[in-house]
Amino acid sequence: MKKTGEPSGSNPKYVVLNRAQLAWLPMQVERLIEADPPARAIWELVSGMNLSSWEQEIQTREGEAGRPCWEPRLLVSIWIYAYSQGIESARALERMMEYERGLQWLAGTQVINAHTLSDFRMTHKGKLNNLMGQVLALLDREGLIDRETVVQDGPQVQAVAGKGSFHRRQTLEQRLELARRVVEELNQRAETDPGAEPRQQAAQRRAAQQRLERLQQGLRELRRRQAQEGEREGAEIRVSDSEPTARKMKHSDGGWAPSYNVQISTETKNRIIVGIRVSQQANDTHELIPALELIQHLCRRKPQRMMADNGYATRENVEHIARSKTEFVAPWKGAESRQAGALAQHGRDAAFGPSAFILQPEGELLCPQGERLEARKEYQHHGQRTVLYEAPAAACASCEWRQPCCGAESGGPRRVSRIVESPAMQAYLERMERPETQRLYKRRKEVGEFPQLWMKGIWGLRRFSVRGLVKVGRAAMWAGLAYNIQQWIRLGWKPRFA
Repeated sequence: MKKTGEPSGSNPKYVVLNRAQLAWLPMQVERLIEADPPARAIWELVSGMNLSSWEQEIQTREGEAGRPCWEPRLLVSIWIYAYSQGIESARALERMMEYERGLQWLAGTQVINAHTLSDFRMTHKGKLNNLMGQVLALLDREGLIDRETVVQDGPQVQAVAGKGSFHRRQTLEQRLELARRVVEELNQRAETDPGAEPRQQAAQRRAAQQRLERLQQGLRELRRRQAQEGEREGAEIRVSDSEPTARKMKHSDGGWAPSYNVQISTETKNRIIVGIRVSQQANDTHELIPALELIQHLCRRKPQRMMADNGYATRENVEHIARSKTEFVAPWKGAESRQAGALAQHGRDAAFGPSAFILQPEGELLCPQGERLEARKEYQHHGQRTVLYEAPAAACASCEWRQPCCGAESGGPRRVSRIVESPAMQAYLERMERPETQRLYKRRKEVGEFPQLWMKGIWGLRRFSVRGLVKVGRAAMWAGLAYNIQQWIRLGWKPRFA
């Protein structure tokens, strides 16, 4: 006889779970998120923006035939929220709208397909600039922007293209011919095989045509660059067959990768981005002037001071900034570093470089051995007023330092060219020697790299998900918009709920 509490020989009885069943669950959309999450802040801000430029293009109207469309302020809010969560892919965004609470609240639990999201993100650049201008005006009204000083920096962000996609002209021409044959074969197959799956055929033909167009664009880009570089250097140029506008650039870790140069202008008070654009140039030499023009376009006024690293410090930039009535703060590269390549090319010792020759009050140069060089002629070199100085032939012939000083020109006297600096350049060099300017410059790295660390470190936006300079530029503007609104949430909106 079994005693009370004694287990029987059968298995325990458990509650059965059926996860395959359909269940209707109560949901109040308004309570999906709390009162102070980013989604509500983004919706509040975007709702106050003027989006008439988007609304004017909508063809379907109330009282007329046609399907309804998604509201522009909804799509803008969704993309800004997506970037603030580190989501840059339209397909990933579509999937997340099924379960991510912030996206569910924004879209009222509806799901927008990836094609609609992608097409909207690649909207006209003028609309994005207008939206960025409105956001900056709002931040300015709330006292979050100080446009007195703007820091310019240009981080490299990787492109979609891989390192192995870069080829010389011969390889590109061979692949272009192969792509043409593939397109012709697919077109013929579509005509001769009507029983095949039409959607599959259309997808194959579309992919082949896109491949052909990218190769054609790549070959045009290569020819353009070869015309700029010349025959000798142009023979070594390589262009990506999958993303012709990408360039191989060196990154901070010392490695090389197909990338774009993202120029970011940041104000110094709260590190708000007041300008963002994308360039193909591997260096920053020619990026300062376009950045200043963009700041003026977005903010409706120029900053009083532009601060940058020595990659932006050129005479052209100094002259242009001075004409704009803006103060330029950037360290000037020392004469030794600028002259190193020329000295090696002419076989001269570094101790006898042009910077070692001292200008005297009488207008002559004094060489390291005490010999005077007289001014022989004045000419224009790269648009700069330049004076040529020459030492006495007899003095150089008898000098024991003739070979290291004259180098390859040891058969004649030593000549030194010296640029006559303009008043703007003299004022800039004098300004960079001031202690207060040097103290100010110490903030450059702290301010200029803050948006980069936010986007790359927090959001993980280290590589673009779209191809081509135009699309990459618009993706960068969306990231800049999301960053600025994120700072507004942190500095102006969140304190309301403290």
